[in-house]
Amino acid sequence: MDGFINLLKVPGMTSHDAVSYTRKLFPGTKVGHGGTLDPAAAGVLPLMLGKATRLSDWVMDGSKHYRAELQLGVTTDTDDTTGTVLSSSTLPQIDEHYLQQLFASLEGELSQVPPMYSAVKHQGKKMYQYAREGKEMERGQRSVTIYSLKLVTLFPPDRVIIDVHCSKGTYIRTLCRQVGEDLGCGGCMSFLLRKAVGQFQLKDAVSLDDMESSREKVIFPLDFLFQNEEKIFLESKELNALCQGQKIKADRLLEQGRQTISVSVDGNVSPVYTTKGEFVALARWEQIGDGEYSTLVLAPQRVFKPNQ
Repeated sequence: MDGFINLLKVPGMTSHDAVSYTRKLFPGTKVGHGGTLDPAAAGVLPLMLGKATRLSDWVMDGSKHYRAELQLGVTTDTDDTTGTVLSSSTLPQIDEHYLQQLFASLEGELSQVPPMYSAVKHQGKKMYQYAREGKEMERGQRSVTIYSLKLVTLFPPDRVIIDVHCSKGTYIRTLCRQVGEDLGCGGCMSFLLRKAVGQFQLKDAVSLDDMESSREKVIFPLDFLFQNEEKIFLESKELNALCQGQKIKADRLLEQGRQTISVSVDGNVSPVYTTKGEFVALARWEQIGDGEYSTLVLAPQRVFKPNQ
């Protein structure tokens, strides 16, 4: 069984729980998830089955969309309301215009320090395991990007609903804490809903009951992630060479004239198919050499030949 499931994770379920449940539904199938979602959070959790686990990098690299609730005036050791309260503060006068200006200032590249209660590993051990032992470990800063941070609703005096579009690796709990610090009253996250991971959208997510009752019907195909990329169809000779790890010269493909191929050396991958439409590989256009001696080639990135 190969493909993706767009699971609607409910609060209280861990990402590991979701993987374990899916393994029981599809015995003998390798299963992984496309990005940890906190147990208290809800929303999109991509699951990868079989050969799809080899595409985890593309799932993980997808940008994320969240809706979160920010609780002002309170800080905790976990940066959300599941933790122990560290401080309570008097709330300043806050209006929507001021919040919108603050949120706009936080858009772009940010440096974040992952919270101690996180799945980030240090010496093979997760940070939250150290935290439960009462240990504070040094965590390096990481660069993340906030593509947009928008105010949805302000519920005076202390609750704010926000929408966030961000890069992988962004901690919304940490962002909520930073907003609280910038307002001078402290803050933590009180609710989190992940609305999208790349092309996996909340509107298409399925429940555990859906998975159990429908099984194969809820599985997206292997090429789901690349449905908006240009498709490349190869004859058996070129396809066999590509699947053996060889790079195919662009002029060799263009001379065939059997299809219109747009060559773009932009780092993106294209799905590769047989002439019958079977998805078999991912490939990327690369330029070898310089000037008049340069050559454009199609280089294999992942190969999914039948029974491989």
